[in-house]
Amino acid sequence: MAKLFERKSTTLTISEFYDNYTSGKYNFKAPYQRNSLVWSEDKRSFLIDSIMKNYPIPEIFLRPCVDNDTGKTVYDVVDGKQRLESIIGFIEGKVALPGYFAEDDFIDEVNLGRAEEIAGLKFDDIKGKKEGFADYIKQFWTYSLNIEYLYEQNEDLVASVFDRLNRNGEPLTRQELRNAKYAKSKLLESIKELANDPFWSEKLLRLKSDRMENEEFISELFFVVMLETVLDSSQDVLDALYEQFREDEKRILKAKQGMHEVMSYIDKLNIDFTVLKRLCGATHLYSLFTFAWKANSMGISPSENSESINRFYSEYFSRDTAYEGFLRKYKDAASSRTRSKIQREKRLEALLEFSGVSRGFK
Repeated sequence: MAKLFERKSTTLTISEFYDNYTSGKYNFKAPYQRNSLVWSEDKRSFLIDSIMKNYPIPEIFLRPCVDNDTGKTVYDVVDGKQRLESIIGFIEGKVALPGYFAEDDFIDEVNLGRAEEIAGLKFDDIKGKKEGFADYIKQFWTYSLNIEYLYEQNEDLVASVFDRLNRNGEPLTRQELRNAKYAKSKLLESIKELANDPFWSEKLLRLKSDRMENEEFISELFFVVMLETVLDSSQDVLDALYEQFREDEKRILKAKQGMHEVMSYIDKLNIDFTVLKRLCGATHLYSLFTFAWKANSMGISPSENSESINRFYSEYFSRDTAYEGFLRKYKDAASSRTRSKIQREKRLEALLEFSGVSRGFK
């Protein structure tokens, strides 16, 4: 029989968990985790409602990691980050009990008045009540969290556990799943570095960084440079490319250098993105990037294109524009199936032709 995944079940009270948390014993930023809190305010409050009524909540998965130099153990949060951060948020006054706390068959007539009094309150407000609420406070601190410890040193296997758990729970985006699966890969490391480059800070504001939409977008651009072609925006295609090039250091380094060249080229086009704000949408930003990539690969300097590309987008975003010629071609390709290879190629071709760069680009 193959070696089984080693795990152990136990419990921790919220008091014990929070004491460990304030001692720095938990790592909420394990590489396979999401970027930041995903749960809505309502969902966080609903969790606290369950805890205060002693309802069961899903188990927390932790991975003990021992520092060989100091002997200190830190626990990677493999699954349950949103639940634990909601609990911390309640303790620290960032999450409140829901307003419907008293609207539950669990609350009997004797306790209904007290439940109504604390509905919608934060933890400090409840603790500030002079009397009659000690049982609620004790219930919270002594609530037992079900903990599953994963004793596994292979991070790829731990990432696989994260993947499996989240395919059956609140669905992760495909990029979040790639983030888990390829957490230690050279490819994802490079894409994360690029996504955090100041060049993109104001240009990707429309994409949700907390769901890794920005990293998925950068991934698409990265493969344009690496494969020297425009691609369909297909999740299956991205999955296959991540798997194929995850540790291809030579091609990753070359593509990374190429990305910086294109980013520099765009800078030299002297586009005022504060004026052309709509250019920061994914469709138009992808088109601009592929234009800069193609023009740069053809050896055409940014100074030769700066005036025409600024004029193109100024006219395109103007309310008074009568869309004809290259503007019409671009607009039609930006109106439907905008992430398909065919439509992306049409927009790129329109930009190249408007700028007088090329009658075609293949």
